[in-house]
Amino acid sequence: MIRETYGKECTICNRPFTVFRWCPGAKMRYKKTEVCQTCAKTKNVCQTCLLDLEYGLPVQVRDAALKMQDNIPKSDVNREYYQQNNESALAKQGGSSGAGGKA
Repeated sequence: MIRETYGKECTICNRPFTVFRWCPGAKMRYKKTEVCQTCAKTKNVCQTCLLDLEYGLPVQVRDAALKMQDNIPKSDVNREYYQQNNESALAKQGGSSGAGGKA
């Protein structure tokens, strides 16, 4: 497993996060994380394949079927504030931030 600290921007919140790459088996292609841990926990999706953890559906299909709306702020400052609040709420619920808190 290869760890690259702040290796990529999250596809959801555009914040840098620690990217992990690994080969799941012999003669298989490498997999890597696509979204940060905070967004994955907030939206309840897999960090690699972006499928919903409960239903196994792509996020767009799940959101359309359940009529969920994306409430992430658009401006940079508000987005940072929103993510900090989500991280602190997840920490209070007992969700670890892993990797030294630099997810």
